[in-house]
Amino acid sequence: MQLKFLESIAQPSSPGLCKVTAICWAPNGKKLAVCTADRVVMLFDENGVKKDKFSTKPADKGPKNYIVRQMAFSPQSDKLAIAQSDNMVFVYKIGVDWGEKKSICNKFQHSSSITTLIWPVGHANEIVYGLAEGQVKLGQMKTHRPVTLYNADSYVLALSSGSDGSGFVSSHVDGSIYVYYYDAGDRGARRIARHSCPPFALSWGTSIIVAGNDGKIVFYDSDGSEEQTLDISSGDERREYTCAVSNPTGDSVVLGSFDRLTAVTKSRETMNWEVSGTVNVENLYSVSAMDWKPDGDKVAVGNICGVVDLYDVCIKRALYKGGFELTYVSSSQIIIRQVDSNLRIVLRSRYNREILKTNIYQSRFVIAHTSDTLLLGDLETLKVSEIPWRGIELGEKFIFDNPSACIIHCAGELSIIEYGIDDILGTVRTSFISSHVISLRINERKRKVSHQADADNKKIAFLLDAQTVCIKDMCSQVTVQVSHDSKIDWLELNGRGDLLLFRDKKRYLHVFNLQTQTRHQLLSFCTYVQWVPNSDVIVSQSRSNMCVWYNVGAPDQVTAIPIKGDIEDIERTEGKTEVIVDEGINQALYPLDEALISFSTAIEDGEHFKAMELLDKLVLSPDVEAMWRQLRSASLSAGEVKIAQRCSAALGDITASKFLGNICDMGRYAEQDLKINRDDYYQVRCNLALLEKDYRAAEDILVNQGKIDECIELYQKLQRHEDAIRVAQQNKHPDLHDMRRAYFQYLLDTNQYENAAVLKATESDFTQAVDLFLKGGMPGKAAQVLLDHDIQQPMSLLDKVANALVRSGMHDIAGEFFERQNDLPRALESYIRGNAFRKAVDLARKSFPARVVELQEAWGDYLVSIKQIDMAINHYIEAKVNRKAIDAALNARQYSRALQLVDAIDRETARPFYRQLARHYEETRQYDLAQKCYVEGDQAQLAVEMHTKVGNWELAHSIAKKHMREEEVSMLYISQAQKLEAKGRLKDAEKLYLAVKEKDLAVNMYKKHKLYDDMIRLVQEYMPETLKESHKFLATTLEMEGLYKDAEHHYVEAQEWHGAVNMYRHIEQWDDAIRVAKFHGGIGACKRVTIALLMAVGTVEGAKYLIKHGLVEAAIDHAAENGAYDLALELATQQMPKKLPDVYLKHALLLEDDEKFDKAEEEFLKAGKPKEAIDMYLHQHDWENALRVAENFDSSSVPAVFLAHAAVCVESKDFSKAEELFLAASRPDLALSMYQDAEMLPDAIRIAQKYLPHRAAELNASFNTSQARAGKASVKTDFMVIGRSMEQSKQWAQALEVYLSARAGKVDPSIDVEELWERAVEIARKYVTNRYVEVGVEVSRRLVDIKKEEAAADLLFEVGRQDEAINLCIQSRKFDKAKSLAKGNAMLKKKVDEAYQGFLITREDTKELVEMGHSEDALNVLVKRGDWDGLWSMASKENVSQSTLSKYVLMRVEELLGSANVNALDEAVQLLNRQFAPANESAVSVYRQLVIKLFLRSNKKEGSEYISTFSSLRDILFNVANKLRTPDKKLQGELLHLLMAVHYQSILFTAKRLGLKEIAAKCAITMLKYPEFIPADKAYYQAGNLCRELGGSYTNLAFMLLNRYVDIAEAIDTADPSLLDSSEFSETDAVPPIENLPKNHYLSDEDDREEVRTWVLSIVTDSNVEQRFPGREASKNTLYDGLYNSDKSTCIVTGYPIYPADMLEVNNSTANRRDWNLLVSKTRVCPWTGQPQNPLY
Repeated sequence: MQLKFLESIAQPSSPGLCKVTAICWAPNGKKLAVCTADRVVMLFDENGVKKDKFSTKPADKGPKNYIVRQMAFSPQSDKLAIAQSDNMVFVYKIGVDWGEKKSICNKFQHSSSITTLIWPVGHANEIVYGLAEGQVKLGQMKTHRPVTLYNADSYVLALSSGSDGSGFVSSHVDGSIYVYYYDAGDRGARRIARHSCPPFALSWGTSIIVAGNDGKIVFYDSDGSEEQTLDISSGDERREYTCAVSNPTGDSVVLGSFDRLTAVTKSRETMNWEVSGTVNVENLYSVSAMDWKPDGDKVAVGNICGVVDLYDVCIKRALYKGGFELTYVSSSQIIIRQVDSNLRIVLRSRYNREILKTNIYQSRFVIAHTSDTLLLGDLETLKVSEIPWRGIELGEKFIFDNPSACIIHCAGELSIIEYGIDDILGTVRTSFISSHVISLRINERKRKVSHQADADNKKIAFLLDAQTVCIKDMCSQVTVQVSHDSKIDWLELNGRGDLLLFRDKKRYLHVFNLQTQTRHQLLSFCTYVQWVPNSDVIVSQSRSNMCVWYNVGAPDQVTAIPIKGDIEDIERTEGKTEVIVDEGINQALYPLDEALISFSTAIEDGEHFKAMELLDKLVLSPDVEAMWRQLRSASLSAGEVKIAQRCSAALGDITASKFLGNICDMGRYAEQDLKINRDDYYQVRCNLALLEKDYRAAEDILVNQGKIDECIELYQKLQRHEDAIRVAQQNKHPDLHDMRRAYFQYLLDTNQYENAAVLKATESDFTQAVDLFLKGGMPGKAAQVLLDHDIQQPMSLLDKVANALVRSGMHDIAGEFFERQNDLPRALESYIRGNAFRKAVDLARKSFPARVVELQEAWGDYLVSIKQIDMAINHYIEAKVNRKAIDAALNARQYSRALQLVDAIDRETARPFYRQLARHYEETRQYDLAQKCYVEGDQAQLAVEMHTKVGNWELAHSIAKKHMREEEVSMLYISQAQKLEAKGRLKDAEKLYLAVKEKDLAVNMYKKHKLYDDMIRLVQEYMPETLKESHKFLATTLEMEGLYKDAEHHYVEAQEWHGAVNMYRHIEQWDDAIRVAKFHGGIGACKRVTIALLMAVGTVEGAKYLIKHGLVEAAIDHAAENGAYDLALELATQQMPKKLPDVYLKHALLLEDDEKFDKAEEEFLKAGKPKEAIDMYLHQHDWENALRVAENFDSSSVPAVFLAHAAVCVESKDFSKAEELFLAASRPDLALSMYQDAEMLPDAIRIAQKYLPHRAAELNASFNTSQARAGKASVKTDFMVIGRSMEQSKQWAQALEVYLSARAGKVDPSIDVEELWERAVEIARKYVTNRYVEVGVEVSRRLVDIKKEEAAADLLFEVGRQDEAINLCIQSRKFDKAKSLAKGNAMLKKKVDEAYQGFLITREDTKELVEMGHSEDALNVLVKRGDWDGLWSMASKENVSQSTLSKYVLMRVEELLGSANVNALDEAVQLLNRQFAPANESAVSVYRQLVIKLFLRSNKKEGSEYISTFSSLRDILFNVANKLRTPDKKLQGELLHLLMAVHYQSILFTAKRLGLKEIAAKCAITMLKYPEFIPADKAYYQAGNLCRELGGSYTNLAFMLLNRYVDIAEAIDTADPSLLDSSEFSETDAVPPIENLPKNHYLSDEDDREEVRTWVLSIVTDSNVEQRFPGREASKNTLYDGLYNSDKSTCIVTGYPIYPADMLEVNNSTANRRDWNLLVSKTRVCPWTGQPQNPLY
């Protein structure tokens, strides 16, 4: 676990100690309460921002001399309990949301001080607190009375609640620890342990954690057994623990002590508590209060000084797919936060299992696995479930189609888990897991049955097999199965779960009613179907018709609406339901009848009163009349008579209304007089049945009541005599015979022959019944009587009936009649004439077999004529008329059947049918069958084209090769490829070209479309021999087109990088030329480029590039090596003076090679190389010039000249001359050796006597010298004695060596060695001058080694090494010495000043820099330090130039633009307003960024400061525009455009503030013209909203603009710009199209956006609003005018066109006189210049 400091959210309110006495988090994690010694409760939000505060109340009126001991939030987070030392516990109602009124809702007064308090989880109305006298009490909020739980007789120090809320633990000053369980009643309290010291720190997690002043942390179990003890401090480090707090899972605890926080965590591996982190906080002092945020990611810590800190607590953090942050606060708890929306959900295992794996689906649903459980969460509803689960190894699949539950498929089983419920809702077994064949409904709508309306309604429909649907009620476990004869490919339950829609593979649509167990076929061809949301209305598509069933109970009542596309979705918002249809380019919206939908839904839900209210609002029409009737029927079925009466009245059915009124009176009579329920009174029930025309029910009611006569009389009144007779017969009524006779006579009198015949037939008088039927014109029934009763006589009657049947056209019945009479020919003809072909064929098979085929064809023709084409197919097949059979199959869309028939006929006949079938199969994407048909129909080329279109290249090619000639294939593929190329499908075209081996065409295609990468890819693969040339060609082409980077790539690929270098040289892009040369050619090539660069642009400009690339030295070397000495000298002089000697030296060497010795001498001397000049002359044996140069420029080389000359003389045996030269060189020893070698003893003796008189002395001197050089002398006197002896014998060089042999560390003290070195310098200066410089440099080096830098510098300066002396002073920071040495030398003085300046910059000594006059450097130091206030102050004091100041202003503004601080932009504008706002080219881009970022602010961040910021920015840009002086017209235009955008927005704010709504609206519409600055959603929202405020005639304009805003908001949500339809704005040419979609919403609150959507939808249905823009002419002088372009001047106030009569020219601007005067009359300033101004009328 990591403890990381986040921030301090509270500081002491007064100096001195202000102890934080209590801290607590609300259980919902939204509030943090903090109270200090000043007794004021501060409330912070979850991010630590202070939102509110309130003062606590004392128990009694008077001075506040109490302290708050503890606080606790209620489980609902709406109340706060406060324990006070003045014996009082107050409970404040503070509400869940911010800003709610606070009030005291409970208080508990005691006689002892309250010491601590908790509010247990799960006990909303009970708080637990402890008293100083040792009692622990329970405050009951409902009764306002406390109850004593137990008395420990010892001061209560702390209370801690168990994490599950089942109990709590208390600690007392005597060390005792008590545990109390709520469900144990009076026996719930028991002492479990006695701690070794007062346990101030107490917490109950997985263990009871106790700590106190002994520095030990002890862990107890719930029975008081000591589990573990941690002692992590000892000696002086031992600190008292003051408080402790556990995390929500209980496996971690943080303890506070002096200047330290200690985190302890329970290890899952060892199950021991271990210290996971210790944070030492200096000056934290004692921790006085702590609390852990309920979601586990923060700990709030307060100390005795009044400081409250927040610490981040987590095990680790991780990002999930970039959009979610996972914070592991413990091993069993994760906080998941959506980065964009900041939605958070806490996943916590209630079984305390470690979370092993976490996944997030659809950016909403969270799945986490533990070892044996599964956690599921919904980020939107914040519901979390945890179920036992071991499916992590079984490869489960999660389905999230239902927002209320998750479906998990694992091992062939579906498990349904409802979010927020820790149990599996249900399981079913199925192998069909497609979302199209699973439907889950959970409590979406109430059940229809009233007594079950409030019960849970949770059902799932799924496939048991491909043809069987199973619907399971997961509450009652009841299942219903629906079997079907075809495979089912789609199903869906309605919201109530009592209706099932399903569609099969044949596209048949069915609906199944689960209550009635009935099924109805709705459509025979369905491509789309769906329930309208929250209703039982069905919308489907059948070909080009949209079919709507508003009443699913009446399947035949369908509303068909023609449409031109495919249905995509159904949208239902409040008051409107629309079907979205994709019509190709556009989407069309087809509205549904919302009244019918709402009414239907109310009827289905049994809400008849609501249905009546809906109908009351509608004007009576035929449709509404039908709805009143439906409501009356439903209300009667429910026994709601009054509603039925209202329906009858609305229908104008006065009789029914009066009848229902009578029923109501009967009901009142039954209740008031008979004292029975109205529904039990038989008269009420009977009349209701009559009203429903349920006469049988009415009959049963009366008969059961014994009211036989009333029942008969009722039927007779209703003219239902048959029923009256039936009732009389059933009940053996005495008047039965008379009733029959009277009824028969009545039927005859009224010509009701049919009923009379039926009556006679029932009396078995069949002859009279037949006559009556014939008399009544019903020969069919007469014949049926004869047939049913097998009456064969009399024949006259039979003939009469037969003739009557023929005359009436009842041929099929006549045929049966004739067949019964055995008149078969007439029977067959009658069957044929009556189209009763089935009977005719059956008869023909038995009696006329030769006519069967003829009848089958006729039967097929008849079926085709009545549009039953599919049924005709078999009959044509039976008749062997294949053409008709095939035509019928095709017309019936039975293509597989048609294909079988076509395959069975000859090829010539089948060819046109194959082509027709092929087109169908191609359209339905059955390409294998289409291919077969095309090939069989001799149209193989169409099969090839088909496969080419869909990308089946290999198949297309194989068909072409098999069925087409090679040249045909080639031509077909090339033409097809060209078509694809024209459509932009280049990849497909490439495949075709390559298929016919036309790789050149493919390459040329990509070349033509400038897709060079693809071109090279093909060349490399198919023509590698031309790859280099292709790269070279492309490089040249791209170079000509100005695409230099691409050209470079191809030059390099062609191994012609020189071409890339030359290209960049020609266009003078020297940086790129140098880069390419350096990378590909190395430093040598780079050097050649540098020469060309310098030749082209000169050394001054060229040096900039060389410096940039670090090539100055290389360029000088290359120029010098290649003979360009003038260029090398110029470059070295300007950029690198230290290289001048090298240039001179190389030039001298070249001159020497050319034998131009005099000029070479000059160059050697300029290079400071006299020795090289001497060597040159020595090499030429030019002794005179060598000696001259040595004497004049390098005296130390004079002996060398003599010696070299002497050596030549020795070789030429000129010993005398050689002797002279050896002696001139002061080398008599060499002369002596020369004579000795030449065995010239007399001359050797002479030389020895004259120049080396005493060999012993010489040896003695040599010995002494060797001793000194060996360093064996140890004191100054030793060196002085030897040195003096050498001096006395004039052996100055040897004396010099003696003094120099003295070394620091060998001679003590060190001051003595300095004197010896000074003597050596003095000898060298006076006697050995040729070594003077050498000795001086050596001695100075030794002085530096002993820290004598100033003496060393003096010596170097003395020997002429001024530069080295100055460098030594600079390196040793002896700047005063360096300044004294540099006096009189301007170059050295400059060098010292620069070094000192750099030193001061390094030390950030701004004061000294300013004193030196380097104020700009001082300002740079302040910039680096970030001290901007200091910078402005210094700039003001030093009178820094405006140009310099502007540079730093821009730097600061750019820094603020990149800051995440919300106030950074305001600060930037204030800075520009306060300081000098730069008016230069570089500043314009900064101003542009500033304006864009200001416009990007959301509405929540716009306040009064925002408006003043815009006003200030407008004035700044106005002044900048007036100051900017540049010839760049484009830049001027850009600045003016920027100014006008800010200007109109500023005017908008001003107009809104002054109540000038029309001017504000005009400005807002003008802002639509600036989409590059203002986000589109903000522009359209503010314009639309201001027009909405104007109202009236501008409601239409507000609708158009806010409707556009709604579209933009939806596009932002989906990140899909294609949702924006700009057709409505096609004529408004002043408003640019939206090119860049904002990433974030201007209205950050979804409720605000929803309010706009609601308003827009409310206007859609308003017929008074046009919902379109008026034309250009109609818009003049209205608000619409700003939407159209105009050639007229624009108003400086609104941006609208100005017509001549309204124009006002003032202050170098033009304005609309009315708008200008309106604004000026309010502000009294000119809106353009800002100067005082009065109206001008």
